Amino acid sequence: MEEKKERTIEKAREYFHKFWYRKASLSDLIAEIGISKPTFYNYFKNKEQLFASVMLATYNEFQYEFTQRSKTASSAVEKLEIFVRTYAWFLESFPLYKDLFIPGNDLLPRWIKSRSSKDLFAEGVETVKGIIAQGQEEGIFDPELDSEATSLIVYNTVVTLLSQDLKPYQRKNKPPYAINIDTLLRLLGMGLIIRD
Repeated sequence: MEEKKERTIEKAREYFHKFWYRKASLSDLIAEIGISKPTFYNYFKNKEQLFASVMLATYNEFQYEFTQRSKTASSAVEKLEIFVRTYAWFLESFPLYKDLFIPGNDLLPRWIKSRSSKDLFAEGVETVKGIIAQGQEEGIFDPELDSEATSLIVYNTVVTLLSQDLKPYQRKNKPPYAINIDTLLRLLGMGLIIRD
């Protein structure tokens, strides 16, 4: 039963990415997955609950990858770099998360209202807070920084900058805007590292 539910979530991720939330027909989605309506309702209360499950499963991919990659980190600076680069990888690997930030779509408002969204945001802030605390203990990050406030700013900056679609801001006959991760890391480091 759990395997069928996981398959449903995976198929739904593809379907939401293709048709977005508003245009996704629950009947068509159920048919594409290949399950019956009673089976669907056995797993999920409605389309919104399925969407929250899809987003949670997708974010878990990021958390797993970050945990694996950060095992090799020798310092908080390295761990912060891994966090940022893993988030960039995550957005490229699972475009549905980046799709949340495309102007005019209906995904972000629905996602933000969900309990899962609030929990995952808090989890992300806590992860960054742990990195900052580690850096302060290592004597690398400024001990005067309020780790709670700093982690909120750093996490929100990383998520917003890397997730945002910059195409609407592109000027005609100019190269596209892109966030350079090395520059982002340098700026973050300048704000966190102790000055000599």
